[in-house]
Amino acid sequence: MDTSNTNKQVGNNQSKETTELIIGYLEFATRGQTVRYILDLVDYPYTEAKYTSVSTEWEKNKSELGLDFPNLPYVIHGDFSISESQNIVNYLIELTNQQYLYGEGKEKYRVDNIRFVCDDLFSKIYQASKQTEEGKNVLDSQVIPKIQQLQKALGNKSQFFEKLSIADIYAFTALNSFKIKCPNTYLEFASTFDPYLKRLEVILSKKSSQKSQIKQ
Repeated sequence: MDTSNTNKQVGNNQSKETTELIIGYLEFATRGQTVRYILDLVDYPYTEAKYTSVSTEWEKNKSELGLDFPNLPYVIHGDFSISESQNIVNYLIELTNQQYLYGEGKEKYRVDNIRFVCDDLFSKIYQASKQTEEGKNVLDSQVIPKIQQLQKALGNKSQFFEKLSIADIYAFTALNSFKIKCPNTYLEFASTFDPYLKRLEVILSKKSSQKSQIKQ
């Protein structure tokens, strides 16, 4: 696995570290984790505003944050604030000079194929994990077919493309969620995805536990 790019310096943006970067996200939501991994790759400092409930903490605090479009996740960076996960990811990639994660040339569009498939899977996996008839239908008709497509795209490779990309960050998050929330179904795909998840975990998760938190 080519991981050399993960050691890139933040460069000219390093001076921005003097401005506190706050990430607000729902504790068990996969989109918030994707946002954090972008920063963890280069050990960019941030503070977490972790919400355990949308209906209580978030509703109480969202009007006080100054967001144009209050939603989770969100980023507050000095006097700049945005929401919507795809928007946040793009901002953080630029902030940390990790544009290589988009891929190069026409490969960018293939990277985005996987990125958007996995982003759609986040909510579908949550629905499929419910022990209901509707959940089973979502699993069979919407989750498993896309998991099969990801399995075919990955094959026996250590990552989806020659270099680490945003596709891997999204796929790691989606597949890990699938493994946790639909463990019996995941077993069918374990031989393909277990080695992949283990390799990516070393790269993407090793610093997550070191981050400071603020209580909301």
